[in-house]
Amino acid sequence: MQKIYLKYDEYTPPVECDYGFVKEMLYLGFLYPLKKKNYKMYYIMLLTEVAVSALIMTFIPFKLGILLTVAMLFLINLLFAANYNMIVIEDLLKKGYVPLDYTSSNILIKKGIYFKLQ
Repeated sequence: MQKIYLKYDEYTPPVECDYGFVKEMLYLGFLYPLKKKNYKMYYIMLLTEVAVSALIMTFIPFKLGILLTVAMLFLINLLFAANYNMIVIEDLLKKGYVPLDYTSSNILIKKGIYFKLQ
């Protein structure tokens, strides 16, 4: 997994962010952001998974509902695993962080994420 380095100013240490697919999120689910101490994403994922599970179990018979719920939770985890790191990086860029080096900025530009230059 590639790393992207972001800095806020010269007084704070740079932040190392992973870039790409998060394999751990497939089996940890909403616990992965909790492990990373990202409480905002933890609540978003938890509420998404609870809402989808509740809707499925409300309108579909129990045995089929359980199978469909497990499949949907896997799909939700797959989608969040593909996008989690980019969501975190975009959040840091909105807070004022900028790429530390050329390779980090080049990776972000290739992905289509633009940022303010210093």
